[in-house]
Amino acid sequence: MIKKWIAFFASFVCIYFFCFSVLPFLDETLGFKEAHQKLAEEDIESGAWYYIFVKKVEPSSENVRHTLIYSNLGENKNEEY
Repeated sequence: MIKKWIAFFASFVCIYFFCFSVLPFLDETLGFKEAHQKLAEEDIESGAWYYIFVKKVEPSSENVRHTLIYSNLGENKNEEY
């Protein structure tokens, strides 16, 4: 039982270490901090791009679904194209 508690607390220590030391280090080295600062300086609402993209892609997903359901490719497998 004590081993399980030790493992439980050790997992929290690992998560804490990852969140508060590894992720900030990666943020500095990979250049995400500059990108975030540029978005803030230019007052760019980056979340809006996601919703614009979803609104444009949503109707096409319906078309793809209908194409897959109603296509003739699966009906006549013996015929050559």
